[in-house]
Amino acid sequence: MSQDFWRTEISKVEPNRIEVRGYDIQSLIRQGSFGDIVYLLFKGAWPRRGEGRLVEAILVSTCDHSLAAPSTDATRLVASCGVPLPSAVAAGLLGIGDYHAGAIEGCARTLAEGLPDGEDDLAGAADRLVASVRGKGERFLGYGHPLHQEDPRVPPLLEIAEERGLANRWVGFARQVERALEQQVGRPLPLNVDGAIAALLLEMGMDWRLGKAFF
Repeated sequence: MSQDFWRTEISKVEPNRIEVRGYDIQSLIRQGSFGDIVYLLFKGAWPRRGEGRLVEAILVSTCDHSLAAPSTDATRLVASCGVPLPSAVAAGLLGIGDYHAGAIEGCARTLAEGLPDGEDDLAGAADRLVASVRGKGERFLGYGHPLHQEDPRVPPLLEIAEERGLANRWVGFARQVERALEQQVGRPLPLNVDGAIAALLLEMGMDWRLGKAFF
């Protein structure tokens, strides 16, 4: 098999040298934070607006869900069997799908499809999008929470994004959807952590299909 059969633009390894997205690994070790490198790996470009700090905040917000999520339940249950740590973690990862952990992806996709390029009327677009989703009998992912009246993870995430100039078009649209939902449903359905992360991924120019990866 030819050595060129397997190709990747993510990294390059040569004798005594390793590159990640074109950057020397020694420089990345010295200068890059974990969030910087996650952004670099996903986007292929170095973060210029503090995206690395925002990525780290997102990861912290999803670091654990106690015994309130299937993936954490599965991980703890399998760990209790005395298996190695990777096996327990793998058990939890197998539970990641559309019905569990899929809300970030689903919300990001809905937001992205509901606000075309060049559309400046965020409120009008939000009204139309909410009406369309409800007209199909679907739940608008990323809003409301069975436990929290206000998701405590949302304010700090949006504050960090705003401090770095990363709370603009998509965060504004997500907030307009929140308003439209309350008006059309007749009760508050606040933006939850999944919806906030969805909006922030779009703010950073990331593909909506990375939602599950962040979770």
